Amino acid sequence: MIQAIASLSPVAVLVVAFIGFCIGAVWYSPLLFVKGWMEEMKITPESMKKDAGRFPIVMGGALACTIVSTLTLATLVAAHHTAGPLKGAELGLFVGAGLVAARAGTNALFEGRTLRHFLIVAGHDVFLCVAQGAILAVWH
Repeated sequence: MIQAIASLSPVAVLVVAFIGFCIGAVWYSPLLFVKGWMEEMKITPESMKKDAGRFPIVMGGALACTIVSTLTLATLVAAHHTAGPLKGAELGLFVGAGLVAARAGTNALFEGRTLRHFLIVAGHDVFLCVAQGAILAVWH
């Protein structure tokens, strides 16, 4: 894995991580799933305003985690010599559905989350891995 990491372009990893962060911003926006997610999480606009001071910490932490997950996916793409957007998307789907969503499903079961909540959260992660895998397999 060290050789795969060493072969990566830091610029590519950071740009693809930023793209992934933007995907999350759209996914959890009024355009898509913020209303359903907020209902599932029992978050109100008032409670968000009350917790506004945490926003920089939450967003900074989310960006850091996105960089780590992008670096990990980029390493897998490089280690498996995955080339082309379709093959990258395929690897992203395998990782997103087979690892990330499966683990989120286990957690959701123990936490008593609804299927709706799981589909919103895991759907984001699977879509993110597919999109990032497609990009990384072209530019790593």
